[in-house]
Amino acid sequence: MVSEGSRELTKSLMEAKERIISGDVKQGIDIIGKVVNSSNIKETNWIICNIVDAADCPYVVETLKSIGKIFDISSCGNLKRIVTCFIKSGVDSELVDIALSAMVSRGKSDQLDKIVQEINDIPPIFLMKLATAYHKSGNLKKEEELLKQACNKGLKEACRNINQVFSRIT
Repeated sequence: MVSEGSRELTKSLMEAKERIISGDVKQGIDIIGKVVNSSNIKETNWIICNIVDAADCPYVVETLKSIGKIFDISSCGNLKRIVTCFIKSGVDSELVDIALSAMVSRGKSDQLDKIVQEINDIPPIFLMKLATAYHKSGNLKKEEELLKQACNKGLKEACRNINQVFSRIT
C-alpha cells in the first residue's frame, strides 16, 4: 500500500515535470528542490529520467545543469538523449561524461555511432568526449577519427592525443 506521503511526493514530482515540459523550468526545479531530499533521493530518481524523455532539449539541459548532479542520471534509459541535448545546446557538462561512461559500461556503443551519425556539426570538445568513450569501448579507429576531426577544428588537446592513439594502433 502506498502511503499518503509517497502519493503527495509523486503528485508534486509530476507537477514539477509538467512545469518543466511546458517551459517553466525554474518553477519545476523549485518544486523538485522543495520535495526531494537525502532521505528520498533514491526513490525519486525516476523523475529526472522522465524529464529527459519528455522535455524539449533546451529544458532538459537547463534542468540537468541546475539539479542533474543530485540525481543518478546513469540509471536513465535514454542516455543518448542527454548527450544529444547537450551537444545541440553547445553546453559542456560533466553530465555528458557520466552519460557516455554509462553507455559504454552497458555495452551500448551503437548509441555512440547514432550520436555521431545524427548530429552534423559536433563541437570539438564533444568530439573529444565521444573519442574518449570510443576508446573505453575499445574502438581505437573511431577514437582516432574523432580526435582528427576535433584537431582539425582547432582543439590542441585532440591533436596531442592523436599521436598517442596512433602509437597504440601501430
